[in-house]
Formats: sequence, C-alpha cells, structure tokens
Amino acid sequence: MRVPLEEARFEAHIRRMTTIVRCTNCGAEYRRTEEKFLVPHTGHANCKVCGDTLESWLENTHVPIFELIKRADGTPE
Repeated sequence: MRVPLEEARFEAHIRRMTTIVRCTNCGAEYRRTEEKFLVPHTGHANCKVCGDTLESWLENTHVPIFELIKRADGTPE
C-alpha cells in the first residue's frame, strides 16, 4: 500500500513528548512517551523492578509507554 507523499511527510514530523519518570516506591527511572490511538484504551503500567503502579488510565486515546532506563541502584537497563 502506497502512502501519498504529503501524508508520509506529516507522519514523519509528528513529535512525541518524552519525560523521565521515577517510581515512587523504588526509584527506578523510566522514559515515558505517549502513543495516540483512535479508540480509547484503559489500563495501567507497573514498575518492572518492584511491581508498583507507575500510572493508570481510563478511556484515554493517549496511552503512556514506559521504558526502563535505570534501576533504583543506578545500574542502566
């Protein structure tokens, strides 16, 4: 399937806001970005180190994605 050039340029220039989030329980650091969906999603993200909830969302089209970048002891992932 071919995408018209105008659409391809638009998709290539979509910026995603990135923030650094720290788990309030263990201190692990995550890179948080958002994925945009046409249909609302409900869910939650848990810390990969301690299992604590990082964030929950209800019927949202902007769904957060968490990437572990540093464990609580400072070791990179």
